[in-house]
Amino acid sequence: MAVSKDMEKGTWTSQIWMEDWQGKKKHKKKRGFASKKEALEWERNTLLASKTDMNMKLADFVEVYFRDKDGELKQRTIRNKRYMIEHHIIPLLGNKAMDSITPADIIQWQNKIRSKGFKETYQRMLQNQMTALFTHAAKIYNLKDNPCTKVKRIERDTQEKQKTNKKHDISL
Repeated sequence: MAVSKDMEKGTWTSQIWMEDWQGKKKHKKKRGFASKKEALEWERNTLLASKTDMNMKLADFVEVYFRDKDGELKQRTIRNKRYMIEHHIIPLLGNKAMDSITPADIIQWQNKIRSKGFKETYQRMLQNQMTALFTHAAKIYNLKDNPCTKVKRIERDTQEKQKTNKKHDISL
């Protein structure tokens, strides 16, 4: 691991050696950082992502998630999921470590989403994206405690449920 300054350009470069999933050593290098702090941050995040340590920030795990889902989902689906996650999940929980997000944090997030006045169908779609992230972390990367499983999901309001139930009542 090395961080160095390019005196000619006035930018920082970071280089690391790491093992891939097959145990082969790989060299990664990134240039053009404005500060040494940014270069060290990239280095730390890249190493965490390679180990997929659940102590990583949710925002960093999102990149791991999309890397894993790249061949599985259509590009349009990835684009839609990424939009919802980047605009409605990361701003509120992105700086917290995956293993430190609690059910109380999820409830706070749900309350914030409800207060924005989105339609309930969109609120449930956002909840589904949150659940997908944590389910993937739990199943694939051994996140010990999935907070989404302990929280009630965002549902349709009771008036909408009653209307739906009345439509399906069959009188004999």
